[in-house]
Amino acid sequence: MHPHLFRIGPVTVPTFGAIAALGLVLAISLAARGARVMRLNEDAVWNLCLWMAAGTLVLSRLIIVAQVWKSFAKYPLYILTLPTVTKWGLLLALGSGAVYVLVKRLPWLRTLDALAPAALLLQAFLHLGTHFSGDDLGLATSSRLGVVFGDQGYHPVALYSAVLTLVACAVAFVWLHRESQPGETFGLSLTLAALIRFFVDTLRPGWVLPATMIGNLLRVDQLVLVLLAVAGLSFFFQRKGVRYAQ
Repeated sequence: MHPHLFRIGPVTVPTFGAIAALGLVLAISLAARGARVMRLNEDAVWNLCLWMAAGTLVLSRLIIVAQVWKSFAKYPLYILTLPTVTKWGLLLALGSGAVYVLVKRLPWLRTLDALAPAALLLQAFLHLGTHFSGDDLGLATSSRLGVVFGDQGYHPVALYSAVLTLVACAVAFVWLHRESQPGETFGLSLTLAALIRFFVDTLRPGWVLPATMIGNLLRVDQLVLVLLAVAGLSFFFQRKGVRYAQ
């Protein structure tokens, strides 16, 4: 594993941060390309991506500061430079993005279509960064993949996720150019992302997964993933009045 990309004097550049930053730039560029395909205002989509990215970082920092305000009072620079993105910061940023869509009066489904491949691309880079930082190890294995790419013979589940998500991104972007009604690319992306997570989780150790089972068949998180996949497929049902003009 290579958690640090390089060091300049006292400054260390983490590999995860560098890969995530590169993925963000490429994802925003892909979203702008998707906006052109969907005949949306490219500047509005570009600003939406920047708004959500900045909002995620800023809101996550504010939440961390609120949670550890005593430590922040002693070590403010250390707390502010933590690379952590909190789930509440992400949810609040997504909420602010929804408000931006409403204010700019962007069409919901076409906007989601334009953003879906970009979201998958960013997710692939985040998984890749996690692989190099060594924070996501799978089950022990003697397979060549585990020996060559894993850490001491463990399944490199983060690398699996990165490769599969990158393939899903390519499939979604191709579909973006051929979908017959708004929402299909978003639905396809949601389905692929859920199925990838479902598959990769089978290679993760049990102690890192939720223990709650539904009828001794599926874990709660697996049931949620199945429901998300079904929800994604529902966007392929024909809807009156929303098909593209032929």
